[in-house]
Amino acid sequence: MSHTINVNQADGSVTIRELTVNNPDFLSLMISEPEESQQLIALDVIAVGSAAMKRVRTTIDVDFIEKRFGTLAAVFEKTLSQLEKRATDSLSQRFSPTESGSYTRQIGDLIADAKRDVQTWNKDLETSARALLDPDKKTSGASRLSELAEQASVRFQQMFDPDVRDSYAFQLNERLAQIFGGSGQAGVLQSSLQDALKPILGELHDLKEKIEGKKAAELVIESSTLKGKPFEESVIAELSRLAQPYGDDVQWVAAGNNGSRAGDFVISFAGISKSAVVEARNRRQISLPAIKADLDREMAERAADLAIYVSSGPEMLPQHVGLFQIYGNKVVTTAENLHIAYRLVRVLAAVAAPMARSTSAISG
Repeated sequence: MSHTINVNQADGSVTIRELTVNNPDFLSLMISEPEESQQLIALDVIAVGSAAMKRVRTTIDVDFIEKRFGTLAAVFEKTLSQLEKRATDSLSQRFSPTESGSYTRQIGDLIADAKRDVQTWNKDLETSARALLDPDKKTSGASRLSELAEQASVRFQQMFDPDVRDSYAFQLNERLAQIFGGSGQAGVLQSSLQDALKPILGELHDLKEKIEGKKAAELVIESSTLKGKPFEESVIAELSRLAQPYGDDVQWVAAGNNGSRAGDFVISFAGISKSAVVEARNRRQISLPAIKADLDREMAERAADLAIYVSSGPEMLPQHVGLFQIYGNKVVTTAENLHIAYRLVRVLAAVAAPMARSTSAISG
């Protein structure tokens, strides 16, 4: 027995066989349509429902990323606090003047050794000088004293020369390099910071790639919609394509003194005696009440029953609106979902048309 639903990714189609739908709303909608348009109405219902399901799943993915990022931020803050405490304790211990083995203690011992050596050399020099200048000695000590002073001077220079490996200055530089780093090598503090932050920075990098990938995908969708022509022209072209199967009429309302603007369109639905006004805007609008007020004004001026506000991308709409929203007889969406909005308002117009005819018959 063949499957009821077959998905063909090669040609991008889904085939449904022997499918029975027991849904009162769907049945009422199909009864209200003539037989020749029932297939289009069924496709409209599938398109609107698919867009709604896709939007719900996208919202769940975004919520997951936001929660994951919040958790990661808390872990990052806690890790930094622990690292700060460990670094402070380590520094306090390493630089304590009384702690055995601390850098301060070691540096103090080096200076003390140097001081003792200098005192010893001074004492030896003084003793030698007195012996050489002893008036009871018959030989002259002037040449010996000069040689001894020169040797002492060279020895003192070597003791504090940073380029001499055994000097006090060289040993002091080595100890400081171990702490703070030098000659391309990381010190104790830098290595501790790198080891502690490595796992956190890795997760931050992964989240950054996911967010940037989502933004790049949105930019590709936006550019493909507007590529090569002004936004209003792309909208009128799409409206005309959507209207053709139904025989609907689409008019581009030129800007004039009555307040209409470029980007205003009127759709007259064939066989329904209903119409809709379309506002196409390629600019940012941060106020939903302002959007609704514009649509109400346009419907009043054009005697329209429904309205569509289509923007060039989601960033042009208030953040809480998203990609697609329905507000009574008004639909706010982006250019990539214009085909769904068109079919939806046509279905709403078709559902309302019989009610309007019945009311007119009763009043007559």
